[in-house]
Amino acid sequence: MVAAGLTALEALGIAIRREMDAGGTYRDLAAGCDSPLARDRFLLLQREAQQHETMLRGHYAQLFPDVKLAVPPAAVAAAPAVVMGHGEGLKGALGFAVEAERRAREFYMEAAGAASDATGQSMLRYLADVHGRHQMMLESEYDTVLRYPHAYDDPQAPWRPELRSRPE
Repeated sequence: MVAAGLTALEALGIAIRREMDAGGTYRDLAAGCDSPLARDRFLLLQREAQQHETMLRGHYAQLFPDVKLAVPPAAVAAAPAVVMGHGEGLKGALGFAVEAERRAREFYMEAAGAASDATGQSMLRYLADVHGRHQMMLESEYDTVLRYPHAYDDPQAPWRPELRSRPE
């Protein structure tokens, strides 16, 4: 939730922190994945978070060239362990990521509404849209894991359990 009266300077600092935290979360999720497919999904999201952070820092430098950037301390929950085939595993990680993207989209929509300059509003709406797309992509991945629990075990044919149960 964006606090009433939040300045552009404060909003950009918070947004930069959110992207830094998101990048770390996705890096941690990727590190815990046994599946190269799942790991690549999280690494892609990590790279996008880094790009967003760079964009936000650039916008900050344009708006406030003489003001040192003050980024708030990290305030995110630790990413769940991703152990394929054990407990929540990938399903839990995807659920965690879906919720993180939903919260990010809401934050950027609220921040866009509170922004006073048109460029800032556009940038924040763009980030809200990007996080909305991430949320939809992750929800799709989550649904796939629910329907086909071994989808990331065999990327060629996750719907064919007989391939996994056949002796070699």
